[in-house]
Amino acid sequence: RRAIEVALKDVNRTFGDVYANDTGHIELQYTARASFACEKAFGAPVGKAFGLCVGAPAGIGVLMVDAAIKSADVDLLAVASPANGTSYSNEVIGFFSGDAGAVRQAIMTARETGVKLLEAFGPAPSVGVPYI
Repeated sequence: RRAIEVALKDVNRTFGDVYANDTGHIELQYTARASFACEKAFGAPVGKAFGLCVGAPAGIGVLMVDAAIKSADVDLLAVASPANGTSYSNEVIGFFSGDAGAVRQAIMTARETGVKLLEAFGPAPSVGVPYI
């Protein structure tokens, strides 16, 4: 019960890094403190920071992942694509781990790239207050 209360209380904060318009959306998540949960959910290494970026349409996601891994010394754990891991949805998801500062930098670069690309199709406001 307490876990659900904590999760629901944090939804407004963690959904601050979701941007959307009629063309698509991007989502970014980052944690330096939940390595055990990320290990169970995503196979991430325990003791390391974890981040993910989602970009839809898939082309935006590919460019977000590319920019992220070039911007910081992070490990790319996996990439989910329309044909592998996203149930044929038109999005790409990148999963990263590493030093907290590096993962945060990679996710911030992915956000910058994704927002710029998504806003080429129209305004893409955040659905909350960004936390990363």
